[in-house]
Amino acid sequence: MKPGSLHYEIVVVEDNPADFALVQLALKEHGVECFLHPVHDGEQALNLIDSLDRSAGAPRLDLMILDMHLPKHDGAEILKRLRSTENYGLTPVVVMTALTSPMTEAAANRHAALVYFPKPSTFNEFMELGSIVRTLLQSNHPTGETPERNKEAAKGKR
Repeated sequence: MKPGSLHYEIVVVEDNPADFALVQLALKEHGVECFLHPVHDGEQALNLIDSLDRSAGAPRLDLMILDMHLPKHDGAEILKRLRSTENYGLTPVVVMTALTSPMTEAAANRHAALVYFPKPSTFNEFMELGSIVRTLLQSNHPTGETPERNKEAAKGKR
């Protein structure tokens, strides 16, 4: 990582290893400096959210990329749980799904997901995910501000 660059913490809730690899590639292609935390099913995602929210000093979670169709618990339930937490209720989320429907998009919008990203059928279209994530992170953490400083500033405004 270059001095002065931001390093983001991103959770990727995705049960398909090929799609997870594409997410990694898209983020790298667009220069997103991050550590990815892979989560493979809905139960693991809910457990992670619960453990993050209960831990002292709450670890950083800058963004979540969430597949809507997962084993054990679906994306709508995970998003609802994330939004109900004290520490991560406003965390940016990219909702990803291969099965597009107005109902799925409405479920994502109902739970304040910032971006609904239908999984594309071509490699180049999938790579656009990197640009979307970079834009979300930059708007959530303005240039020159670290995620930690932004979190502290937000606490001071309350």
